[in-house]
Amino acid sequence: MKRSRSKTLTVSLLVGALVLAGVGFALVQAPQGAAQGQGVLLKYPDFPPTPTIGPNPTPPAQVAGANTILAQSDFADVSALRSWEFVDQSFVIAGAEGQWTVTDGRLAQDYAGPVRDPSIQEVAALTGDPAWRDYTAQVSFYDEFNGTAGLIAHYTGADPTTASYYRIRALTSTFSATPKLVLERVDQGVARALVEINGPGFTSRIWHTLGLTVRGGSLQATLDGQVVAEATDNAPLPAGRAGIYTRATGGILFDDFVVTAP
Repeated sequence: MKRSRSKTLTVSLLVGALVLAGVGFALVQAPQGAAQGQGVLLKYPDFPPTPTIGPNPTPPAQVAGANTILAQSDFADVSALRSWEFVDQSFVIAGAEGQWTVTDGRLAQDYAGPVRDPSIQEVAALTGDPAWRDYTAQVSFYDEFNGTAGLIAHYTGADPTTASYYRIRALTSTFSATPKLVLERVDQGVARALVEINGPGFTSRIWHTLGLTVRGGSLQATLDGQVVAEATDNAPLPAGRAGIYTRATGGILFDDFVVTAP
């Protein structure tokens, strides 16, 4: 009786050992099989690489017809921000203001608020002298996914509700919204279009150069050196600072900003 029980126990131990050995062999072989493309349960897709931002377009030494450079910035480092004021173009609650930063030698719109939330609020970067009169403002921009770029001239006012200025707004061609180009006057925060162009807009993910000239009551906007909008204001804004315009959606870079006088 004892011998029979001993045999039964021996057989059970032997079977158990074989089972454990088989499991261990399977566990050891599983990674090898997966490495050979066998038994793969989940494979992540191959994502395309992030597009590389190319070099800036070569800016002209001076805007055509210019005699004096009033202001110039290539945003080489963060110290360039000292000469700029960043303002929201409409009322926003405290802590939700548009953010700006210098990234790789370019001025970047960095969403809104300290947590960097994307927002459609209009934002501007301003520089210069309120006494500036006739001049041309020009900037290079690279749009990744923002879709809106612009320039401001003759800006006066302490806050968005009292500010008056001229502005050129441009939209990317991928947006369904029209018009794509608007040359407008803003009085105490209320915009009035002087000229509207339905198309074609600008192409994203390549560098462009945008310009805005104000001489008396004559206004002219250029995109990549080509005139895209012209208007006459019979009661012109006499003077003011210059600046850059976009929305607090992030995804847009500015560089080589220059203001020149005839």
